[in-house]
Amino acid sequence: LSFFLSFSPPLTLAACWLLKRQGWGSTQGVFTPYLPTPGAKHSPAPQEMQSKGDPAEAMVLPVPGEPGENLRRLRLRKILLGEERKLAGWTLGTALLGILLMVLHTELAWFGHCQWFAYSFTVKCLITFSTAGLLILVLAFHIKEIQLFMLDNSLDDWRIAVSLSKLGLVGLELLVCSLHPFPLSDSPCLDPKPTRTFVFLSDSDMILSLLMFLRLYLVPRAVLLRSSVLGDASYRSIGSLNKIHFQYPFVLRVMVNSQPGRALLIFTVGLWIIAFWVLSVCERQHMDEEDYLGRTVWLIPITFLTIGYGDVVPVTVCGKMVCLFTGVMGVGCTALLVAVAADKLEFSRAEKHVHNFMMDIQCTKEMKCSAANVLQEAWLLYKHTKRKDGRRARQHHRKLLSAIHRFRHVRVKHRKIRDQVNAMVDVSKMQMIMCDLSSSLSNSHRELENRIEALNSKLDEAMKLLSALVEPKQQQRGL
Repeated sequence: LSFFLSFSPPLTLAACWLLKRQGWGSTQGVFTPYLPTPGAKHSPAPQEMQSKGDPAEAMVLPVPGEPGENLRRLRLRKILLGEERKLAGWTLGTALLGILLMVLHTELAWFGHCQWFAYSFTVKCLITFSTAGLLILVLAFHIKEIQLFMLDNSLDDWRIAVSLSKLGLVGLELLVCSLHPFPLSDSPCLDPKPTRTFVFLSDSDMILSLLMFLRLYLVPRAVLLRSSVLGDASYRSIGSLNKIHFQYPFVLRVMVNSQPGRALLIFTVGLWIIAFWVLSVCERQHMDEEDYLGRTVWLIPITFLTIGYGDVVPVTVCGKMVCLFTGVMGVGCTALLVAVAADKLEFSRAEKHVHNFMMDIQCTKEMKCSAANVLQEAWLLYKHTKRKDGRRARQHHRKLLSAIHRFRHVRVKHRKIRDQVNAMVDVSKMQMIMCDLSSSLSNSHRELENRIEALNSKLDEAMKLLSALVEPKQQQRGL
């Protein structure tokens, strides 16, 4: 915590300098992006515009034909998304570099004992430097995110976009990323009175080293920002019409639904590798030095699959926690595997229609054949009954009963298939039928209106003719 507090002011200054180098206006604040004025020549920087001192030169009238305010905001949003994507990639690379250095430091401490302490201390210093760079990149990423939020909501003051919950999440993320084994921590090799039992890592170094795997939360962020769904304008326009917020959970669900098998395989293999190495670090002092890798490799799969033979068990608290976490994740992954397998085995809509149609045809044929068998056995029973052949009559009577039973069974089966076909109503087909029906009704309504108008015109003509015939007679009577 003291390391994090001591590094926070330089990290803030470094992030601000990095954003200033990328071309953001300092007169509008660190969090406000510089919007170029349409029609301006090469968009001079705000510092240069203020140095001229002429307000007429600072206010440039828009030239016709230049892009409007909304288009400029869309372009700036695209630029911000690209920079945020690059920052997410660099952040993930720095985090993975720190994890690899931590693994190298742990293995050097185990195999080299105190003889390779200088190399181990050098690797610790490199971990610290990579952590400082990671904190700078994380802070710069959140500043870009605030700028993007301000641009989407047309905000001028960055303090409106920053809430207490947002600050808490940023602080928690910086605290998680700052966890690493410090070079100034106590080491067993620096003890003037070494003990007989060798301890390759102290408790604090082991806990801080294993907590560095929490940096892997940056993997889904980088993957989601690299996806085409987040930056696709068509996706965003259709989503805005349907009131869908394009945030990380939605993009994650889209990617998992599009490639469920690959996502589950990558997650399972990654979890096995990490759990295997963490369990080997926790348990290697309590296992045979020559066989601890084999035992940990065996213990992780049987725990993940919830088998648990009991031939290998963890001894330390750290190993027990790792096995417990592996078992819980194994139950979840097994449920996801069953769901993915059921989804892959399910018929598509066209396949369901074809399968049900063929089953309907087969059941119709079977029902006709069984009905024909019933009639045949009934005729044979009547025939042998007339001949008074008891043995064959009883034989055909039994066959008639079995044929009737078969006919009823096929009829029930056919009824179930028909119910399934009726339940699979094609919505698009019903919509087309309703559209055709509505169009035919509208056409008939128009024809009826045309006929009524024609009838009205004919009635008007008849009234005119009648009035023309009646007026001369009235005039003659008046005379």
